Amino acid sequence: MLRKRKASAWLYVIPASVLIAVLVFSLVCALRVYLPQRRDENNLERLRQEIQTEKPVGNEPTTFVNRYESVMEQNGDFACWLNIPDTSVDYPVMKSSESDPEFYLRRGFDKQYSFAGTLFIGGGCNLDSDSFIIYGHNMDTDTMFGELDRYADPDYAAEHPLIYIGTPTEDRVYRVYAAFQTRIYAAEENVFKYYEQIGALDEPAYRDTVAQIRSMSMLHLADAPQYPAQLLFLSTCSYHTKNGRFVVAAYRTYADEKT
Repeated sequence: MLRKRKASAWLYVIPASVLIAVLVFSLVCALRVYLPQRRDENNLERLRQEIQTEKPVGNEPTTFVNRYESVMEQNGDFACWLNIPDTSVDYPVMKSSESDPEFYLRRGFDKQYSFAGTLFIGGGCNLDSDSFIIYGHNMDTDTMFGELDRYADPDYAAEHPLIYIGTPTEDRVYRVYAAFQTRIYAAEENVFKYYEQIGALDEPAYRDTVAQIRSMSMLHLADAPQYPAQLLFLSTCSYHTKNGRFVVAAYRTYADEKT
């Protein structure tokens, strides 16, 4: 009888132990995501305070010049500061080496592991290219590029037409002219590979790129870049299809241009 009771007890102990192990494992995994995210959020807020960034109001640009000395001392990969007024997009943008252009895909500003990563300029281009691209994760918390896909709404796009970039040497303003869904790693020839239209573009390639993007756009805006205005892509994940992407396209303009 005693042996039967012991055997019966083990029938409860083993499942309970497995359940506890699963709960502990889940908790550890959650903390591995949460703690770095909290650390990153604190670091980014500290950086914002250091540069005292004020979001632009209307067409007034934020004065970024000479605000980045401290930021650059902390991380020499800092390329610029990206801000879209009245959104959560207010972040440093990094540029790592061409040998590892996606270094910040899962790393924070401090170069430690980060599920959210840090915004970064893609390989094959830089701030001075005819066309360049900034990547960021589409976070459920609306951080990084979590709000970017709201540009699918024409009203939202009309209310947020300008993108501000501050570099260590100048302020820049970009005007949104398109937003589209697509996918990467597509073998089909009819899928426009926007991520390859970066770096140096001659005039025919430039005009073809703009025409392709406008034809894909979910927005119907009168604005269109004219060669050789610099092109900018903001790219994030989209879950409408496998390897989906959502992209906002803009071109460099001037602060005194009216919305």
